[in-house]
Amino acid sequence: MEKLKLIFSALTIAFGILGLTKAISTDISMPIMFVNLAITMFITAKEYKDKQQKGTAVYFTLLGVFLLIVTIYNVASLIWGI
Repeated sequence: MEKLKLIFSALTIAFGILGLTKAISTDISMPIMFVNLAITMFITAKEYKDKQQKGTAVYFTLLGVFLLIVTIYNVASLIWGI
């Protein structure tokens, strides 16, 4: 789990840097960054669930779901002009 968390955290940072430096359009880099961050939150929630810290696991799960909802809305607004 630590390796997956490290990979997705590095991808989150990498796409954040690429978006900030305008190497990739922010319309492309932000959704990818948010999805990677959400996956990192889900991995963290799984780790806390395995440690029997259910409240913290729920918090990270809800945070991951919120990030995915924001990403879906962002992509839908770009595609359909909501």
